[in-house]
Amino acid sequence: MGEWPAIEREVIDGFFGFSPTHARYMGDHRFDGVVGDLSKTAIRARVSEIDRQLSTVGAAQRLDRGQAIDQRALVAQLEAARFELTELRLPFREPMFYAGAGELDVSFYLKRPYAPLGDRLAALRRHLLAYGGLLEAARDNLEPVLPRPNLEIAIDAVDGQAEYLEGEVRAAAGGHAETLEAIAIANRQLRDFGDGLKARLPTADEAYALGEEHFLGLLGLREFVQLDVPALERMVRADIERNRAAAEAAAEQIAPGAGMHAAVARLEDHHPTATSIIADVTAMLGRLRAFLVERDVVSLPSNGRCLVQPTPSYAAYISAAMDSAGPLETVATDSYYWVTVPGAHWDAAKSEEWLRYMNYATLEGTSIHEAYPGHYVQGLFERHATSPTRQLFWTYTTGEGFAHYVEEMMLEIGYSNDPKQVLAQRLEALLRDCRFLVALGLHCQGMTMPDAIRLFESVGYMTELPATREATRGAWDPMYLNYTLGKLLILELRSEMQRRPGYTLKTFHDAFLGCGAMPIPLIRELIV
Repeated sequence: MGEWPAIEREVIDGFFGFSPTHARYMGDHRFDGVVGDLSKTAIRARVSEIDRQLSTVGAAQRLDRGQAIDQRALVAQLEAARFELTELRLPFREPMFYAGAGELDVSFYLKRPYAPLGDRLAALRRHLLAYGGLLEAARDNLEPVLPRPNLEIAIDAVDGQAEYLEGEVRAAAGGHAETLEAIAIANRQLRDFGDGLKARLPTADEAYALGEEHFLGLLGLREFVQLDVPALERMVRADIERNRAAAEAAAEQIAPGAGMHAAVARLEDHHPTATSIIADVTAMLGRLRAFLVERDVVSLPSNGRCLVQPTPSYAAYISAAMDSAGPLETVATDSYYWVTVPGAHWDAAKSEEWLRYMNYATLEGTSIHEAYPGHYVQGLFERHATSPTRQLFWTYTTGEGFAHYVEEMMLEIGYSNDPKQVLAQRLEALLRDCRFLVALGLHCQGMTMPDAIRLFESVGYMTELPATREATRGAWDPMYLNYTLGKLLILELRSEMQRRPGYTLKTFHDAFLGCGAMPIPLIRELIV
């Protein structure tokens, strides 16, 4: 093995060692049953390790062109990880550092049959019995006063994880006494931790803003985007005007003279039933895949299966999501497209409200984003990425930007001319535009949370409850501007490629996706 592959492997093992969950997401089962050490001592050791690895990576020589670009991407990953630990101080200021989709997650052992059930349950037990140390580190690390929105979402996440342990994880244990005991111990510890977070609510504050310097610093490290706040705001406001005009035109076709809310109501009238929704979405995926093949939109690197399933209870707060097999997974390579169905105990009114929200036009756009040609197809390409650096990290603008870009692209090339489909897509685009503006506002411009909620209501045509949820997300997910930012960067890159000899939509998509999860400015260097 040459010098660079060994350096690359060492750095990735450092990421996996600090966050075994990262390894499991990628399909590396060496870390099954292991929970990351997030104590203050371990965090200091990780920062020292990052500093050593930055020196090693930066000193690597005799690299070919592709490796030199990978080197820059790997340096940025290390610098961003250091920035989050030392400058943003996430282990000390962000309760979602512990409560989010991180070291508490035990779904890996249950959702894919990558090993015999007995082996997976043994790993599950080891993981659950390590909850105590993880939660003790969280209690020790988190500052006494935390931002209220971040604290509230963390409380919800902990409660959801506890319900998941009590429900689906307990059911999967199948009466196995040792596993049931481990579940009970972990759940008590989790409930105690959640109670501790709730006890912090009276002293919580509103100090969630990163500030312009930290916000732009994170954007530069994670996404290689070097733009100031005014330039970013100009980008998104232009996109808002474009999407608003298209949405209003579609609404006028659907409900002439009646306005946006009447058009949305008619769109929602056409929806699946609780018993048909999984089959309906499965049929959608078949149509989408056939369209991609017929129109030669993008290569499909394998015939792997994308299975539509009801969303697990611990993630039922989402409407739909793609759970792709990790690129290192060799046995259980099926991917799951989760769709949230009405709960068994919901009353008729709540079920109808949910199904109207999950109307056919919205589901079609969501399926484009999550499956074909969005996240599922991205995952197929990542399995074939040419280096670990391109395969084993997540870049927000590349991942969510491409999935958002294809929603509009599919309509652009004729997948549907139904005004209901156009309206649904443009409303989703306006939602992402609002996220962009709110991220800038909350973290750089002094926007208040009530202001953010009103923006989602007025620009995104949302009602109060979803507008509040979206605005609150902006406090703990400051980079959620990257859906729209990534889409706009991809459109710029596509426009540049269209002027080159031999351009086709398929060659562009294949070249873009073939670079894996690299930041878009580095993808540009690789393909232009």
